[in-house]
Amino acid sequence: MTVCFAVKLTSLRVGAGLTNIQLAERADVPCSLIAGLQSGKRRIGELQARRIGLALGLHGTQFEDFIFEAINQCSEKVLFESRHYPAEVLNAWAKVLRGAGIMPEQVRCAKLTGNEVTLALVNGTKVKLEAKLEVV
Repeated sequence: MTVCFAVKLTSLRVGAGLTNIQLAERADVPCSLIAGLQSGKRRIGELQARRIGLALGLHGTQFEDFIFEAINQCSEKVLFESRHYPAEVLNAWAKVLRGAGIMPEQVRCAKLTGNEVTLALVNGTKVKLEAKLEVV
């Protein structure tokens, strides 16, 4: 996923006629972040992704897709940090999605906001899942 986002960011930047420095200045982010993202060596959160997307002149669906893809590239880090949880815990959402008929190849990207996960599917549909934690 990181390589795809890196290629997309580079393509959008070049298409907008911006240098790394110009994009960084417009987005109010370090130039090293832009270079790191384009090389696939850096990751970003939603705030910086929004800044860069706006600096690229993105809007509407294209803007939201850019945000989703930027955030989704961080999944590898999250999986690594979650590796000590039992497999049953990590697989719970996958089981819920499969039960609803949503297969892995249908999910383009995901965004976590609080206790809610929004999935963007390849057909353009968005699906929201909400988690409720209750100590019993």
